[in-house]
Amino acid sequence: MNFRKILRNKRAVSGAIAAVFLIGVALFAVGILYSTLDMSYDSKVDDAGVIFAEDYDRDGLIDTITLPLVNKGISNADIESIVVIQAGVEYLWYSMDSGIDMGSVEEITMYALGVTQQIEPLQTFNVEITFEDSVYTSYGYVVTLPAAISDEVEGVVEPPFVAYNSLIGRTLDDDVYAKKKFPADLGYSPNLWFLVGEFEDDNKKPDLDQDYISLCGNGDEADFFPFLADQREFTEGNIGTQSNNQIIPYNDSGDHPGLVAIDKYGNWDKNDNLNWGKRGIVYMWTYIYNPGTEAVTTNFGANGASEFKIWLNGDYILNGGGKKKDWYTISDVKLNPGLNLVMVKLSAKTNAHFAAQVLFYDSLTTSPLADLYSVWPTFTDL
Repeated sequence: MNFRKILRNKRAVSGAIAAVFLIGVALFAVGILYSTLDMSYDSKVDDAGVIFAEDYDRDGLIDTITLPLVNKGISNADIESIVVIQAGVEYLWYSMDSGIDMGSVEEITMYALGVTQQIEPLQTFNVEITFEDSVYTSYGYVVTLPAAISDEVEGVVEPPFVAYNSLIGRTLDDDVYAKKKFPADLGYSPNLWFLVGEFEDDNKKPDLDQDYISLCGNGDEADFFPFLADQREFTEGNIGTQSNNQIIPYNDSGDHPGLVAIDKYGNWDKNDNLNWGKRGIVYMWTYIYNPGTEAVTTNFGANGASEFKIWLNGDYILNGGGKKKDWYTISDVKLNPGLNLVMVKLSAKTNAHFAAQVLFYDSLTTSPLADLYSVWPTFTDL
């Protein structure tokens, strides 16, 4: 999946954009008329490049999206309607572009049909475009706001990351199944992840020891560093279609931020919107950014609905047996200045589910963990 964000600073929607909103209403009505016609065509639309999204009126919401698409079919693909779906809600959007000619690549620019139809940043969304004879649904994208850490933390140099969040403070009340064994009074979890999978899709006995990163020609799994707009492909190991065989970014913002529920079958966090399968292997990566000049020594814990293995900065540190009420912990791990990568390799077998969480914690009254960040780096940041 290709992925990119551009957010421009403008205080209000210009007269031109306002006019485009009005024209969009008319276009949407025309789309409804077209949908009543009984026609038979054979267009085939697919994604074809980097998605651009922006908060044009700078109100904190996304109101403009440009999506490159290719028509691989044998007829033109004429647009009837557009909806943007986020957290299960459909928002009405429209485009001044009429469609995509047969055999061509077009950049379709779409606009929210009014202020109430704009979408939130830092949450996964899909674009669904209905053509006369087909429907195109995009993969899940996430739009992030520009980082401004230096504006919030005095004396801290702003990192170049496209997105960041402070680590999420969590107590036993924020856990679901393992609260009786929650390892700390207060711990900190990341919520910005990269995911790929499922390998061994729908396999009742997935192999957690197999290096699927290496199998796909992308080097040793312990040395793999994902990034925004990562275009490396994964084609071996019976990988399913959930991630389009590429790295996808995921912002964990369900009922229990810090706990990533990947499938829809368990009760871990039903508002996580991944809804993948429930058997196979999933890789999860999260970056912790330490803005200081010294390493932070901390304790580390992990919990999951199924078996998992964990690496920190390329070193294998922990595994868990998939007992959902247990936390697996290790003491005195170091988070170095700059970027630190945690990789979780998660397996789910028959009657198991995909869900995992990691926690950094210590016993200090004022913890340096509160000054760390969960980030999505770009290639140039690595």
